[in-house]
Amino acid sequence: MEIGQARTADAAEARPRFGRAVIRQALPLSLAVVFVVLLRDRIAATDPAAVLAALGRIEPDQWLFAAIATLASFAALGQYDVTVHRVLRTGIRPRTARRAGLAAIAISQVLGFGLITGALVRWRLLPGQSLWQATRLTGVVTLLFLLCWAVVAAVAILLLPAEAGPLRAAPARAVALAVLALAATGVAAAFFRPRVTAFGQRIETPPLPAIGRLLLLTAVDTAAAALALGALMPPGAGPGAADLIPAYLVALGAGLILATPGGVGPFEIALAALLPETGQDGLLAAVLAFRLIYFACPAAIAAVAFLIGPRPEVEGRKPRDPVLEPAGRMTRAQISAHLDGVARAECGIAHQGQHDVLLSARCGNGWLVGRGGQALVGLFDPFRQDGETRRLIGALARAARAEGRIPCHYKIGRRTAACARRAGYTVWPVADELWLDPLRFDPATPERAGLRRKLRKATRAGIEIDCPAPEALPVSDMAEISRDWAQARGGERGFSMGRFAPDYVACQRVYLARVSGRLVGFASFHEGAREWVLDLMRPGPDGPDGTMHALVAAALDDARKAGLRRLSLAALPCAAGDLTGPAATLFGRLGAGRGTAGLARFKTSFSPRHDRLYIAAPNAASLVLAAADIAREIRSPEPLAVIPPRLLSTAGHDRGGGKPRVSRVPESGRTRSEPGHNAA
Repeated sequence: MEIGQARTADAAEARPRFGRAVIRQALPLSLAVVFVVLLRDRIAATDPAAVLAALGRIEPDQWLFAAIATLASFAALGQYDVTVHRVLRTGIRPRTARRAGLAAIAISQVLGFGLITGALVRWRLLPGQSLWQATRLTGVVTLLFLLCWAVVAAVAILLLPAEAGPLRAAPARAVALAVLALAATGVAAAFFRPRVTAFGQRIETPPLPAIGRLLLLTAVDTAAAALALGALMPPGAGPGAADLIPAYLVALGAGLILATPGGVGPFEIALAALLPETGQDGLLAAVLAFRLIYFACPAAIAAVAFLIGPRPEVEGRKPRDPVLEPAGRMTRAQISAHLDGVARAECGIAHQGQHDVLLSARCGNGWLVGRGGQALVGLFDPFRQDGETRRLIGALARAARAEGRIPCHYKIGRRTAACARRAGYTVWPVADELWLDPLRFDPATPERAGLRRKLRKATRAGIEIDCPAPEALPVSDMAEISRDWAQARGGERGFSMGRFAPDYVACQRVYLARVSGRLVGFASFHEGAREWVLDLMRPGPDGPDGTMHALVAAALDDARKAGLRRLSLAALPCAAGDLTGPAATLFGRLGAGRGTAGLARFKTSFSPRHDRLYIAAPNAASLVLAAADIAREIRSPEPLAVIPPRLLSTAGHDRGGGKPRVSRVPESGRTRSEPGHNAA
């Protein structure tokens, strides 16, 4: 009863949108009528008896080949909906999506009015989908098919030129080139702006791998359909594939654009015009047979599926382990529980609320996962270094394929990189993590002479350092400093780097720098069981020279008192001299940016140790695409989501050992010498 009421409510909500869809179909139908009227003389010249006689001469082997080609075409058609469901992340299983998509396409191509009939069929066969969701899905499938059809048709016109006829003319080739230029522009836009807002709606463009898959499916589908048509033409009198495929694609476009039921009229007339060497009676007989085997038979099967309705889901089927848990479903307390005892404290960026978590209930392990426009990225290392790393790599690959994205692993350590290599991945160095041993750190060594100068300046400036509890943080003053810092540097970086938010820094260890009670800068650290990792560094516009050095020195002192053997200053891009080949070119560009040199000088002033970090993907081409996608996500991150209060954790954090360090002098140092920091 409740399900029926819900679907009734969905239908009521969708009626205005559905009505607009009906109105939009009126224009193509009117154009189709005009099209038929203008060509009425050619239609009148057709001899129905001759067409029927030619139909009777089609041999059984021709029917068999056409049936096989039809099966191949529909096998590709069934993957359209599967791919679009993956892009939209609807959660519909591939088998269910394929069945609904095939039925919708088979019925709508006979009845016409594809947006309306396709939406109704999908609504019927996709349980849990509202009429508006089914209409939206149908619209996306239709739009993507039309775009892919245009590209495939343009390529066919250019690569398979007809021996004669209008498709060989310069205007047709010019149009084809223009279509490919527009397509290339659209692909570039999809990469650089994978998420856009139009009419108040957030639209996510398909990842490039999904676009490539759709183009391939369109090529296979239309080529197989053209071969099915060609198999039914009179032997020896039909056109070759080089003539037939471009003509079929253009005729198909005429039927799609004019939106007559099954393309009847525009399709036949376009074929007759584009294949003048083929006898009209034999051509129309082949088209009639084609409509029987490619349209009527699939529509009859689809009608039975429509009447039967959706198949019941298999009860008791457990999700495959590991599973990808969306960030928006986890509370702060749940995130903290997952991060308890992690090998890399930098995984604390999960508290930003932007990344998912790949969780394995079987082994109790997990991996932080970021979603780019093109790639699904495992960030850092798994939560625990155990024998399940290889299994988690495979699970991330499956999750990426389910979304049409590239699986990638970013800033992974040596052990994880070795597992990725054994899994067949291409692995390149990408960064060096700089870290210190607080128990052995000695600022008096010769290589830290620059650090000592900075600390003396901070002491003379009267900087006081303290580490308050989360509830005592001066978040408004910190927000003002962070805002000024971001405006001066063109915004904060994101994705694998933290960004300031009051609820985010409340989950970290924060050190404040004050002069005469006024906040002049702060730094935050991810806390782990075995290490702390530097995250945010925000010097104020009037902060004395040495402020950031004093903040890190205070954290080092507290880490030593806590008995930690590792305090990480986060990562820097690999030095250019350490890379060769494509990696040197790619990551040299990715590492360039405002403040990179100053940040490197700041970190190296502590004379830290280095650990090499890596990036991994299934092959070199996907690695380059994923790395470029990561770079774009870092430089142009999505705005931080507002986390609902129900997802916030109320757990406090002990900030023991945060005693103030006091030293005062009347003057401050130069502001520009202070680096800002998002953990690189």
